[in-house]
Amino acid sequence: KLFDHRQCGGINAVKRACVQSWHKNEDYISGFENDLKGTTLLAASADGILSSIDLRMASSSEKSRKNNPLIRVSDKQDDELLSIQLLKNGRKVICGTQQGVLAVWSWGTWGDVSDRFPGHPSSIDALLKLDEDTLLTGSSDGVIRLVQIQPDKFLGILGQHDHGYPIEKLQFNADKSYVGSVSHDNMIRLWDMDILRDDGSDDDDEYNDVTEEPDLKIAATQTSTFKHDSDDDWSDEEDNDLDRSDDSDEDDEQKGTLNDRRKKRLKTENE
Repeated sequence: KLFDHRQCGGINAVKRACVQSWHKNEDYISGFENDLKGTTLLAASADGILSSIDLRMASSSEKSRKNNPLIRVSDKQDDELLSIQLLKNGRKVICGTQQGVLAVWSWGTWGDVSDRFPGHPSSIDALLKLDEDTLLTGSSDGVIRLVQIQPDKFLGILGQHDHGYPIEKLQFNADKSYVGSVSHDNMIRLWDMDILRDDGSDDDDEYNDVTEEPDLKIAATQTSTFKHDSDDDWSDEEDNDLDRSDDSDEDDEQKGTLNDRRKKRLKTENE
């Protein structure tokens, strides 16, 4: 459902504020993302389908939609899509899955995935973009990991909730100095992001013990590459505003150096 927040409030507010609704999925919607212009809404679903909704066509006639469909859907994946995030300046759509694989779509090619990044031991329930190449992932084993996308790398562990309780949500505070994580252990944990800030130095002595425990813990009130031709029945969407001539950024070498420094400061899976 699409709501107009200006219509919220008062009697029958929900009914009045709902301006559009679509029913294309067989299971719950696990996450939303929108493009940089705010004209396309992406929906990830537990039925294994990624939907692309062109909001500009929402009020258009059926005749005008013949050549420009309102909703495009991906091939159905053999896995649940549990989280979603945009990277690479909007060129890549990343979805976390039940089997611990990061599924990657290229923008406008909504048929099958263009890449798969396996390696998480449990489902990926939360994603948070650190920068255009790097994600924080929250898994059902309670671990928050830092990963780099294309080239795919596990960089380390930011932290972990006690007893391996699943992580449901990751979110920055206003100035991105902390990341909050919510889990089934009835705790909100805040993680100091100084460990991931870049000062251009390789000196990691001051970070040796940072990831042992969170700086601040607040008790909550009880509260890899995979490609094949798609068998979908529509042409891939075109968007001239996105340059897909090269999936890698121009500053790949600088980004590798930055993430190499971050990797030195984080714990690994075996520590």
